[in-house]
Amino acid sequence: MTASPSIGVVVRAHNVAPYLAASIESVLSQDPPPREVVVVDDGSTDGTGSVAASFSPRVKVVHQERRGPGGALNGGVVHLSSDLLAFQDGDDLWTPGRLAAMVEALEAEPARDGVMGRVLHFASEDLAGAEAARFEIPVEPQPGAALPSLLLRRAALDRVGLFDESLKAGEYLEWHDRAVRQGIRIEPIECVCLRRRVHRSNTTRGHDARRDYLKVARLAIARHRSGQGDSA
Repeated sequence: MTASPSIGVVVRAHNVAPYLAASIESVLSQDPPPREVVVVDDGSTDGTGSVAASFSPRVKVVHQERRGPGGALNGGVVHLSSDLLAFQDGDDLWTPGRLAAMVEALEAEPARDGVMGRVLHFASEDLAGAEAARFEIPVEPQPGAALPSLLLRRAALDRVGLFDESLKAGEYLEWHDRAVRQGIRIEPIECVCLRRRVHRSNTTRGHDARRDYLKVARLAIARHRSGQGDSA
C-alpha cells in the first residue's frame, strides 16, 4: 500500500491576533492532519506572535522583521520538507475535510502539480451590520485565485522558485504566471476549501495592493511578448 504524501503548511500572519487562533485550529483539525505547520509572524506589533506561540509544539513559529506577503511565504517554506505544500492566511479559515478532498483530487491525476478549490467569503464578526453592508461580499463560492486555496506539489515550487518579495499584493499571480510558462499544471476543483474573512484590514484593498496588481499584469504581458519562461 502506497503511503499518503506528507503535507506541510505555511500560515502567514501580520497583525491578525484576533483571528489567528481560529485560523490555526482550522488547519490542525484537518483529517489527514498536516505533518508540518509553520506560522510566520511577519513583523507583527499586536500580539500575533504570542497567539502563534500558544500552539507550540504543534506548530513551529518563525518571527521575522516585516517582509510582506511573499517574504512571509518564503520565510516559512524553507522550514518545510513535506511532499505537498498548502498555505493559509492568519485571518482566514480552512473548511473541514479540505485537505482530504484536495489530496484525493491531486492523487487521482498524477500529472497535476496542484489543485485549487473554491472560496466562500464572509463578513468578519467584528464588523457591525451597517459596516459589513459596505463591502461587496459574494454569496456563492468563488473560484480560487490565491495561495490559501491551493495544494501544491513541493517539486513544482522547487522548479518555479520562491515568491516575489517586492510585491504587497499579487505575489501568487506573479508566481503562477512563471509556473504556467514552465509547464506547471494547476487545476480547479469544486471543493469549497476556504472561508475568506472580509474585515477592515484586508491587505488587498489598499492603494499599494492595486498598484502591485497592475505591476503583475504588466509584467505578465511583457513576459508574453518576449516569450520569457515559456515551456518548450
